[in-house]
Amino acid sequence: MILSRMVCFFCLLAVLLFPLFALADKPASPAATAFSDSLTSPAFTKIAEIVQTPGAFFDRYVSVKATYQGWNNAPGAPPVTRSDWVIQSPGGASIYCTGMYPENLRPDDRNASGRAITVLGKVKLTSDGRPYLMVSEVLPLQPAFERMVSVSQVLFDPLGMQGRVIGLLGVLAKGYGPRGNRIYLLADPTGAITLERLPKLYPKGTILRIRGTVSTDENGLPVVKNVEIVSAKP
Repeated sequence: MILSRMVCFFCLLAVLLFPLFALADKPASPAATAFSDSLTSPAFTKIAEIVQTPGAFFDRYVSVKATYQGWNNAPGAPPVTRSDWVIQSPGGASIYCTGMYPENLRPDDRNASGRAITVLGKVKLTSDGRPYLMVSEVLPLQPAFERMVSVSQVLFDPLGMQGRVIGLLGVLAKGYGPRGNRIYLLADPTGAITLERLPKLYPKGTILRIRGTVSTDENGLPVVKNVEIVSAKP
């Protein structure tokens, strides 16, 4: 009696579990596979990967996160028109973009250089195999919070910090550049860095907390662009 009940129990258990094993052995549908891949694949493609293996990306849509360079740091001649513009990754790789312009950013505006943006575009190749992006969409990249750093962190790693939005706390100083032009610096106990432009003039010695984008000047020295004043204390 007990044996017959055990046999019936295991038979019922086998009937209930069989569909689960069958589903486990069944190959995933293409839609499910695509969904799984979308969860594990990175959202943004590195510019360096496109530049190094352009054939692998030809005629594919990619999203890249970079800094707007206008006509600076150009990788050769413009591929389509003289109005083509350049984006650059924090690691230094750059690529041309053609078509749609970023809103409120002009290639000839030096103050626009260094703004963080995202670009959606199709990879195209020039006749000599150089890649560029046919832009479909370009948007400003606005981080939720800036990272507070010391001046020395920027000075010692300008390439690694380039294009990042950072926060700095220091004392405003003034000086003169190589051409005799007036420059503004922010100094903290670790060093001093040039501020490209201030939205408002403050007296020397003002304690400023600022937000800005790390970039470089025409001599390759680190500067902070797109400066926003978070707080000021005389």
